Amino acid sequence: MDRIQQMQVFIQVVDSGNFTRAAEVLGLPRSTVSSTVQALEDRLGVQLLQRTTRVVRPTQEGLQFADAARDLVDAFGQAEGQFRLRPDDISGRLRIDMPSRIARRLVIPHLQDFRARYPAVTLEISATDRMIDLVSEGIDAVVRLAVLEDSELICRKIGDVPMLTCAGAEYLAEFGVPQTPADLAKHHLVNYALRMPALSSGWDGLKDGREITVAMQSHLCVDNAESYVAGGLHGHGLIQVPAYDVADDIAAGRLVEVLPEFRPSPVPISILYARRRHLAPRLRAFMDWLEEVLRREGVVKPSQ
Repeated sequence: MDRIQQMQVFIQVVDSGNFTRAAEVLGLPRSTVSSTVQALEDRLGVQLLQRTTRVVRPTQEGLQFADAARDLVDAFGQAEGQFRLRPDDISGRLRIDMPSRIARRLVIPHLQDFRARYPAVTLEISATDRMIDLVSEGIDAVVRLAVLEDSELICRKIGDVPMLTCAGAEYLAEFGVPQTPADLAKHHLVNYALRMPALSSGWDGLKDGREITVAMQSHLCVDNAESYVAGGLHGHGLIQVPAYDVADDIAAGRLVEVLPEFRPSPVPISILYARRRHLAPRLRAFMDWLEEVLRREGVVKPSQ
């Protein structure tokens, strides 16, 4: 294992917090990860990690070395990238986390195009709606459909996704079609919360250019987009979703848009990745490709 690879192993151990998780992320035996770090310490003549039975923590020297190693590894990748301008030469493993319905409905159906352009890139897609620790879990980037809070991650905003309110046709036949936000007192909302229990349930919309929220009844709360859309389809109440995501269901009459004059504000869709001095060519290629797909499919409108 060369020195760059040794540094890559060490960086992943620091990020993961233990040898076992780092070995899983790197696809190496745990013994190889441990011996690689030991060899690195022997060569440098300094202890880089404090080891316990459950976790490892970098020493002060380890923190300093990790910072320098990240710059060296990134610089090495950038230097190689200068001579790898052809798509066929962009290679390596890329781990991306994204919402389940974006993966199922948009990304995976178009992956043949990405593979045709970049055949040497291996993609690992984690399709979840949960919050993840990008660094410790070895994820290169995450796709998020949300208004983002401040973080140390780099955010590349792709655009804004139009939203709408809809419900199942059978539900509306039973409870009626709301005509104004005031009518929502008679209706139920399928609630969505990444962390249970949900503190409240409410409908969001725009009235006369102002954002408004109406508290609503809810007898169902879910924590992922697949269950959320299913709740609307099977009559458990109103849902608020990206317009692209339910276009087929609305065209087929399974879902019906309500309160179109009070559509909620569009939601930004972004790609987030760890702060690095140099961006891996394969990650840049994927981000450019994903933005192209989302625009071509009409999922987003340009950012204001």
